[in-house]
Amino acid sequence: MIDYPRTYFGWSASSPADYADPESGLVVHYNGPATGLTGHGDCVAYWKATRDGHVSGNGWADIGYSFGISTEGGIFEGRGLNRYQAAQGTTSGNRNWYSVSLMIGEGERPTDAQIDGVRRLRARLMSEHGVSGRVLGHRDFSSTSCPGSLLYDLVEDGTFEQPPGSPTPTTTEGHDPMLGLTKGDSGRPVTALQQVLLYCGASLPQYGADGGYGQETADAVLWVRQQMGSSATNGDTVTSYAYAQILKALARKQAEEILADAPSGSGTSLPATATITGTVNLEA
Repeated sequence: MIDYPRTYFGWSASSPADYADPESGLVVHYNGPATGLTGHGDCVAYWKATRDGHVSGNGWADIGYSFGISTEGGIFEGRGLNRYQAAQGTTSGNRNWYSVSLMIGEGERPTDAQIDGVRRLRARLMSEHGVSGRVLGHRDFSSTSCPGSLLYDLVEDGTFEQPPGSPTPTTTEGHDPMLGLTKGDSGRPVTALQQVLLYCGASLPQYGADGGYGQETADAVLWVRQQMGSSATNGDTVTSYAYAQILKALARKQAEEILADAPSGSGTSLPATATITGTVNLEA
């Protein structure tokens, strides 16, 4: 389960933190500020520095997290198994849940390998240690922005609860370029997204389809998702689930127009399902 144990970093084989038996699930964290990590060596140095900060700066017994996930998807051991956490911010959260920190910060997207690293960790905790498969975010325990809007969207839409090797919403090859867009992005894919949102009935009153994914676009994405029955709380990222809901809204709108154009008395009705084919034309 662990790709890089504590001894790899020059630490004791087991954590000096207090014993606990977390069984409730896994809590996702991130660094906060962007890390800019680009490879294994950077991630090792980051993990060691994080522990130094937690021990020397915070006065904790050890690094606060159970595990970390490098940008290459490696599972780094922190406190490890059967240890009380110092990450969730509440006694019950630290005692009953394992924690995993992805080595990225605000505005940085998780790599596909990182997402699969969380899935691998979760699967082994479930199969070998009887831990629940539930995944939450740090903000579910205390007032914090952690793990950031992008990672929290993946928590909410169940991305981390998929089996290892499942498709991830950040994959970029061979898919619609709208998939995976996030707040702060810009360019033709964002313009295409905005045009689809407007067609589906969303409002972009201040900026329109300007090619910038700001708060107005995020609000429009959330509105469309909620029209399709989603319980999402923000539209900061076009996750795989958000994308599917936008396509559903698009299909419904197209079906309504077909029905409106049908001759009176023709018996035309809205189809139970609709299939959308083709690609977004970014040159238009």
